[in-house]
Amino acid sequence: MGKLIVSAGIAVISAVICFFLSVAFLCFVLLVVGAVAHNHPDMTLTYKAAAPVALLAGFCAFTISLVKMFRTPAAQK
Repeated sequence: MGKLIVSAGIAVISAVICFFLSVAFLCFVLLVVGAVAHNHPDMTLTYKAAAPVALLAGFCAFTISLVKMFRTPAAQK
């Protein structure tokens, strides 16, 4: 049960970090595209695109950390 909770914590933290990094990166991309096209892009697109990325990052982090914890021998812990 402890391994599951630790993996869930790692997943939540990585999803939050990935969400904010995705929002920041997409803001810069939209600002550059808007500057080149001489218009003001819709910045709400960043949140709409970053949410699935964060969910995928959380799922991947949960799976990888859970598999790694179960495959690690007890002597190395």
